[in-house]
Amino acid sequence: MRICLLALFILIGQWGWAQKPWKTFVSEKGAFSADFPAEPQVTSVNRQTPEGIDIKINIHMVTAESVVAYVIYNEFPVGFNILDDSLYLTEVTREAVARIGQEPSLIQPMTFEGFPGRKLSTKMKDGIMEINVILRTNRAYIVTGFFPEGRRADLTKFMKSFKFLPYKKPEWTNYQSTDNYFKADFPTEPTQEEDNSSGTNMLVYYGQDINSSNNYSLAIEKYSIYDQFESDTAVLDARVNAYKLRGDSVIQERDVMIDGRPAKDVIMTQGKNHFQFRIVTFVRGLFGYTLFTFLPPEDIQGETANHFFHSFRFVGQPPGDLLADKKSLLLKDIVSPDTSVWKKAKKFFSGYEFKESDLETLQSLITKIYSDDREPEHNRKEVMLDALANLKSGRSISFIERIFPLLVANPSQEYAALKVLSKINNRQSLALLAKLLPKHKPVQEDSWKYNVIFSPYVIDSAEQKSFLLSTIKLLPTAEYKNGLYMLVNHLLKNKTLTFGELVAYRKIILQDLESESQTYLKDSTYKYLDDIVAIAGYDQPTPKVIETLLALARQHDTNLTAQVVTTLLRLKQKPDEAVMESLAKNLQTRTNFYVTLNDFGLQQHFPAKYANQDSLAVGEFNDFLSGEYDSYDVSYPIKIVYKTEHDYKGERKKFYVVKFFDEYEGAWYRGVCGGYTPGKLEAWGTITSSDFTTDKGKDHAEYLKKYLEDIEKAEE
Repeated sequence: MRICLLALFILIGQWGWAQKPWKTFVSEKGAFSADFPAEPQVTSVNRQTPEGIDIKINIHMVTAESVVAYVIYNEFPVGFNILDDSLYLTEVTREAVARIGQEPSLIQPMTFEGFPGRKLSTKMKDGIMEINVILRTNRAYIVTGFFPEGRRADLTKFMKSFKFLPYKKPEWTNYQSTDNYFKADFPTEPTQEEDNSSGTNMLVYYGQDINSSNNYSLAIEKYSIYDQFESDTAVLDARVNAYKLRGDSVIQERDVMIDGRPAKDVIMTQGKNHFQFRIVTFVRGLFGYTLFTFLPPEDIQGETANHFFHSFRFVGQPPGDLLADKKSLLLKDIVSPDTSVWKKAKKFFSGYEFKESDLETLQSLITKIYSDDREPEHNRKEVMLDALANLKSGRSISFIERIFPLLVANPSQEYAALKVLSKINNRQSLALLAKLLPKHKPVQEDSWKYNVIFSPYVIDSAEQKSFLLSTIKLLPTAEYKNGLYMLVNHLLKNKTLTFGELVAYRKIILQDLESESQTYLKDSTYKYLDDIVAIAGYDQPTPKVIETLLALARQHDTNLTAQVVTTLLRLKQKPDEAVMESLAKNLQTRTNFYVTLNDFGLQQHFPAKYANQDSLAVGEFNDFLSGEYDSYDVSYPIKIVYKTEHDYKGERKKFYVVKFFDEYEGAWYRGVCGGYTPGKLEAWGTITSSDFTTDKGKDHAEYLKKYLEDIEKAEE
């Protein structure tokens, strides 16, 4: 979350102010002390961030005789937690620097009494300035001094005098809720807030320690009457997973008891954050409870945190049982004449794990006529067919053949029946699927669904060609084109199919190539152009095809362009060398271009400047970052800082340590590429990734060694 967190004030006083004695100022409320060049003025202002978060800014300032010295700290609303200290510090410091017209490059990382921070020291027109921004868990302190050049010693005295004082212990308030069946101690009377951001109904009680601004909170989720788990362990594992931070977090987990119920006590640490997230989660009845806080490591299991976590007690017995079998209830409610009842049941129906013994019951329910049978989508018969599909029973093949004509021309229900056959995925089911597809009227607004039915990654590999030759006659149907072309390309590539077997459909293939290309050249959109371009490489080219491919190759250096260039080379044509150079140079396309060429034994055409393992490793790492940051149109600054060969899983492999720059956070992090086979050019390593630890500019060999050891331990 990008938050402009503090408004900063630099006020210049009048000339002629007489020197006054230094004053040691102690703020019990702010929990700090500092020596000021005079008695500071204390004020508070309220500000709202662009995201609508209200903050209170407490200012302690001296301004006179061209001197400005101040300490500012903020107070957030109850329940607001700073979960990414790097992001927070970057925002605060950048705003401070921008307000005095200085360059962000002057900002340096620091720690103060164990807390993370940023600092800036600079000369200005009328003097010298230092700024320290320190994050003390859920408060930011800004310590700033501006003094004339001749008073550098006074500036140092002020900045070095700043100290943190211990926070006072909270005064606990025992809170009880009979509606939610609990009582617990909070550092203040808790505020309540409903949170539906994660898709679940959640009520959160927030209690904030007024002495430290740290939050101690309780989230309560109510499960559905249809929810079911095999064991308490399964429930708790699911709850812990729901609260896990990003993939680079380190988790310490232990089993505990909370008022007689099994619970998980979990502490999560992220590599780039200085603070830890602790949750204690457990269930009773249909209620899920999670106590949580965010604190420095030395406090996460300290007296205050433990008081909060250990204070929880149940009041009464919440209704329901998550371990009870819900099958009978679901089967009863899914056929209820009450619309509100069966619509709630259908949300859970497909996800429920029915057994082979339930097959006849499900088939019997599907044959019944319901009031919603003619609805275009999302009706109860469709979700019952989904449940049948998940069983993948061969006994359903004859059943689908029998009921398919009875689905009252409802395309969504027909599709659900076809999906049953696709999931059974044997010779008999695929033969029936090929027979029924021509009788089906595709769901036009959901044409993407049919990719699954034709997908080479779904259909049994032994039956792929037979199924394709039985369905290729459907190629004129627009909704089927994408899936069919995907399957055709796959079978041609693995040499299961020859282009000669498609000769009857050559005309429509060429027409689709031309129409898709014209759409792409007009607005850069396409559906199946990448597959059909690859398919064109197996045919004898016509002048029109070559003309179209050359036009496509002149477009942006995208992965589609890489496919087009490869197809031109396969057809003995000469692509523009500048385009090939651009594809290899661009980190977004480099790896895919090499792999596409390599698949057809054309890697010798990959531009020589980039045809080395260093280059491909950087390209692969950029692909990794694109996935991590969910940004596929960006090339990241990546530098190789160390490379070596290393024994890994009994083989000699080549590895790289790279560093990459996170522009928004203003920091360099490290990652690993590899392992690659020495002496062989490879595009993909087996463990290329990052733990997002800060680059220290040294100890790269030790970093790689530990990185590999950690992976091997995790896989044991």
